[in-house]
Amino acid sequence: MASHHFQVQKTAHYYTIGEIGKHIRRVVFALHGYGQAGDRFSSKFDGMDDGETLIVCPEGLNRFYWKDFTGEVVASWMTRKNRDTDIADNMSYLNQLYDYIIPQLSDDVIVTVFGFSQGCPTASRWVSSQKKPFHHLVLWAGQLAHDEDYATSQSFFQNKRLLFVYGNEDEFLIYGYKEKLLEKAAESGLEFEVREFDGKHRIDRQVLADIFNDLKTVKKLF
Repeated sequence: MASHHFQVQKTAHYYTIGEIGKHIRRVVFALHGYGQAGDRFSSKFDGMDDGETLIVCPEGLNRFYWKDFTGEVVASWMTRKNRDTDIADNMSYLNQLYDYIIPQLSDDVIVTVFGFSQGCPTASRWVSSQKKPFHHLVLWAGQLAHDEDYATSQSFFQNKRLLFVYGNEDEFLIYGYKEKLLEKAAESGLEFEVREFDGKHRIDRQVLADIFNDLKTVKKLF
């Protein structure tokens, strides 16, 4: 049996909080984790709608039922099968979304890329390999894409703010994602601020609000 592939057109879905326009001074591209849906994931950020912030939550291109055929419809960014083509599709998808959204916002808009759980490798691979201008990278309860050569992107990451956030009761800590991220970062010369909170594998809304209130103070970096 021979395996083949070719590209087709596909409709991607994304969700926003806030109104797109030139009044937007901050934009967050937030990538969900495995088995989540873009609309429900975006609700984690509803407290950030301050009139000047836009939240953009792209949904992974791979959908499935969470349980049997009656469960919620959720998505993922990739599996181990046909991984390389899924990665290429994800990069193209995120690039097109970025290029569509950014020109509609303020000329000095501050860009944050946020990944949660499985969204962390996709978020980190995107900013490193595609070199889209951004100011902050927030990786929450996940790890850097293990096969990305961040050392070659060191100059690009200069003056960027990199944050790693995790709960000290996260049930997935036993798999070592914290150690893997920090080890990969050290090998690549990337300096992450580490923020720990009391909680499990989830987004804590108060911690999230505190982080983004802090990030509002950044000046334009690119």
